[in-house]
Amino acid sequence: MKVFKTALISTFIIAQLCIALPAFADGSTTPGTTQGDNTQQKSQNPTQNSTNDGSAVTPETETENNQQPGGTVDPTNPTNPTNPTNPTSPTNPTGEVTPDPDVQSVKTNDQLVLMMNSNKMYRNGQEVLALQPLTVTKGISYIALRSIAEQAGFIVKYDAVTKETILKSGQQEVRFKTNSAAYTINGKSYKASGNAYQQKDVFMVPLTSITKALNIPYSVDNVAKKITLNLYSAPTANFTVSPAEIFAEQTSVTYKDQSSDPRGLEIVQHRWEGNENIFMEPGTHTITHWVMNANGVWSEPYSVTIEVKPKNLPPVAMFTTDKDSYKMGELITFTDESTDDEGQITKTEWLNKSIGFFEPGEKTITLRVTDRLGQVGEYQKTITITNETMYLHDDFFKLYTPVGEKFTLQKNNILDLAKAPFSSTDSQQTLLRSNSPESLSTEGIVFRDTIQGEARFLVHHKNISNQNLKVYVVVTNPGTMPTNVTVKDVGFAGPNEYESLTGKSSVERYFKSLNSGSLGQTTTLQPGETKVIFSELSAQAMKPGHVVSLMGDVSSDSEVTYQVAAVASNKDILKTLPSLTLLNRDNIHIRGTYENANRLIELNQVVGDKPSRISLADNNDDLYLNGIDNTNGMPSINMGNYGVMYTIRLNHVAPNTLIAFNPRGGIYKGIFVVNGQMTEAPSNGTLVNSNDASVVYRTGSAEETVTILFTPVSGSNLPVSMLFLPLAQQPQS
Repeated sequence: MKVFKTALISTFIIAQLCIALPAFADGSTTPGTTQGDNTQQKSQNPTQNSTNDGSAVTPETETENNQQPGGTVDPTNPTNPTNPTNPTSPTNPTGEVTPDPDVQSVKTNDQLVLMMNSNKMYRNGQEVLALQPLTVTKGISYIALRSIAEQAGFIVKYDAVTKETILKSGQQEVRFKTNSAAYTINGKSYKASGNAYQQKDVFMVPLTSITKALNIPYSVDNVAKKITLNLYSAPTANFTVSPAEIFAEQTSVTYKDQSSDPRGLEIVQHRWEGNENIFMEPGTHTITHWVMNANGVWSEPYSVTIEVKPKNLPPVAMFTTDKDSYKMGELITFTDESTDDEGQITKTEWLNKSIGFFEPGEKTITLRVTDRLGQVGEYQKTITITNETMYLHDDFFKLYTPVGEKFTLQKNNILDLAKAPFSSTDSQQTLLRSNSPESLSTEGIVFRDTIQGEARFLVHHKNISNQNLKVYVVVTNPGTMPTNVTVKDVGFAGPNEYESLTGKSSVERYFKSLNSGSLGQTTTLQPGETKVIFSELSAQAMKPGHVVSLMGDVSSDSEVTYQVAAVASNKDILKTLPSLTLLNRDNIHIRGTYENANRLIELNQVVGDKPSRISLADNNDDLYLNGIDNTNGMPSINMGNYGVMYTIRLNHVAPNTLIAFNPRGGIYKGIFVVNGQMTEAPSNGTLVNSNDASVVYRTGSAEETVTILFTPVSGSNLPVSMLFLPLAQQPQS
């Protein structure tokens, strides 16, 4: 009967150990990798395993309990210099120090076997004793922390301030605390399957927690009643190669080491093969890297194969001219014949190039080309300018400046030109202009109005605050029935620091949208609902000093309230909007609602038969729109007529006429649509001076009708003039 009871008790203990070990998806208890704390049972600190005062036992106390009967030193102590099973011992004749991975094999297995319901452990076949047996408490398997940690090469310390037991190996630090299921790995918190506790003054932790913390794979043998831990820990070699594109004899190659050790040990030695700083031969090259950790263990080799391209040749600069000798004011035709071995010339620079010269003598022109890798080729040619004259300066550039490019008139007599009479007719289009305050120093609402039907938005703002801002257009349905809001054509640019370029780009994209015939996007608003429209505007934050500009068409079935607001980029506009206050106008720029914002300018008499001009947005010949700022009920004048869409209809343009654009108020960078074709003003650079002009159109040998779409762009200055200049006749040879 006594034998039967003993067998029954043994069977119960084994069953408890099996229950305590984690189960896996396939029903087995033998994981292929390190396991986490899978047991979710609640565990309390057993009172029979605590010290009398309930305090944690310090490492010194555990060291005293580290003595075996007869006063011999516990073989689990890694500081024992005579321990033959310790792979990190400096006197260990079989340690993992591998000075040359080519001639000495690397050990890949270091096993510690734990016997269930016993304090016996076997390190590579040699018996060592744990401070306490592998124990099952509340269905959870517990192990003496120091016994397993020191076998794995960790230093164990106690922090009296935080009352934590600390395991340290290289850069890795693990912390456990008595009576707590929480533990940390390098400061990151985890939860164990049960509370750590003291058992006969020995610190006990869940087996699955310590193996996870120390990155120790293990397997379970229920038949042999043992758990096998693989203590072998090798570093992992890893590196990256840059740049991605490497050319023989030219590219300086950088290798960035990204090797690591699973237990935080220092990488103390590197071995490389094939890691040349500059590869002299094109083709396939393999670079291989090994690393060794502080325990003398080498990694497996890690290799990267790269393709080294043949040496990159610089581009060859070359151009020709149609002749070698020219009269003053004679057109010079340049043909760029530069080449590159990859066909990727990324930059072309001309020095002293002009399509015509007006002083006699030799002129040396230089062409410099750069490929995508920064290599440069250069070519020079010298031509001769004779004493003969074909065209005078202004006549020449009016005749030959390409459409969209600018030229400068030597004779600045534009205001002396006769004004061509025209008629002006306005048609209905509501304009909503949000530009004051233009510069935003804080969050707030910068525009608000309630309207119904078709409208055109013009939004232009700059961030001068000390934070990133986003500008939003939001629409609210104040009615009691659902309504539809449709966004039609839209052009947006920014955010960036260039005001005139941003304004010009937004109008250019608006014209492209008009030309594409966009069907628009319709949003349904329920009563009281608010939504964001023109999402392009608020997609990206404005950094301090940056500008955004938008021109877009919208319509609604019934009355809706539009608001333009600026908020910090990290805030939710719909949540923030109710708390925003209205910002005051800056008394320089414009805010308001304007009716009849489409204007037809029509010229019925012949233009171009003699020099003439018309002036636009000067509030004299072409009047500003009057409107109202409905945010405060104050009248508002749209100075500059920004946002007004002009249709300029020239019904009779004489043969051989230059139509040019001339700034009168300062810097201008704009866009036109001429007979359906988009034209920049100018395509390169900016119109700055009052005698600058950009070529808009030239008529041929017969009279023509020309229609021009134009709207003043935000960030540029008004007024402007449209010039109609007869072209010089071909001189007699």
